[in-house]
Amino acid sequence: MTEQREEAEAVTARLNRMAARAPDELKPSVAQLTSVLERSQAPETSPQDRDGIIGCAGHVAAALEAINAPGTPAAVREQLTDIVQQVASGLDAVSDPGVPEEQRAMTVLTLQGSASVLELIADPGTPQQLRDLLAGGTGSLNTAAARPSPGVKAAPSGPPGRSRGHQRTLITVYGTITRSDTSGGDRQSLAESAGEAAESLDKSTDPRVSQEDRDRAQKKLAEQIDRLQRQLEKIAATQGLPDVPLGKAAEVCANAAFSYVPEPKLIGFLAHLTPDKWNGEGVKDYWKSRQSGDGSLDVQAQLKNNSFDRAPFGIARLVPELADFIPARQLFGTLGMPGLHCLRSAVLLDEQGVRAGTWVDKGQELA
Repeated sequence: MTEQREEAEAVTARLNRMAARAPDELKPSVAQLTSVLERSQAPETSPQDRDGIIGCAGHVAAALEAINAPGTPAAVREQLTDIVQQVASGLDAVSDPGVPEEQRAMTVLTLQGSASVLELIADPGTPQQLRDLLAGGTGSLNTAAARPSPGVKAAPSGPPGRSRGHQRTLITVYGTITRSDTSGGDRQSLAESAGEAAESLDKSTDPRVSQEDRDRAQKKLAEQIDRLQRQLEKIAATQGLPDVPLGKAAEVCANAAFSYVPEPKLIGFLAHLTPDKWNGEGVKDYWKSRQSGDGSLDVQAQLKNNSFDRAPFGIARLVPELADFIPARQLFGTLGMPGLHCLRSAVLLDEQGVRAGTWVDKGQELA
């Protein structure tokens, strides 16, 4: 789409400006990123993947500014360099046309979460201990995400099965850490827990480790993810529900779901809400929504023929469906702090006599 192409061109130009002064070891990474940005404009690339790639490149450009700055400490420059190289090589590998779409989406989402910590690491006000935790945790997460799957040469696949869900929780945790409304204490505690969980994820999917040790790491990981979800809920409770109208709450909620929920599962679950004109071709990717008038969202989607279309979705139907799909106990581990907008929309709908599953009780608890 034109908007995304303009964003990609702008960040490419910024990367090229930064690359001119970047250390020699980072020039190949910038070349990889600019190539991936261009390839991502192909019609078959999902808009969510394209947004993720553009977002990663924007974070990398900001990191290059810090790396090039003469006042940046050597230790910080080294941490930024490592993450930039991981993100660039990961995106380059996952852009291989042989990588399955769901696998590609998972890897792009993971790398976007890792890239989001670059500016926090570069910030002079960030404590070095927090920098170390972020660099170590995202490094373990990226390693787990980049493991090749059988039969797909050099293509990132990420951990299979249950670990994919744990990986998604870690992505939302790093997204929460980088939010401006997350306190320093919460950042520190989340980074500590996320680093431990990412290390367990790495070990639980490492083929060089014995099956017994992988099983032990998987069990430990499940306990660590449970603790992270409780931490996210605690942070959400301190922030409380946002004071926004129903349309805005539903828009933020839906967009978070479109970004963080595996596309095939969401598409199947929402199939009975799609307009007739989409049913013949089928939906490939939900991209974004915008509030539109009273009680509806203007939802944009990519169809399976790679064309784009938009249609109104009634909030009173969409939000309860999303609430059934993501129970309240999993909400913050799945969507992060945007889950507060989901709860706000559920509370406002309940006032209209529309019940949105377990979100209502949780929303009233935090209101």
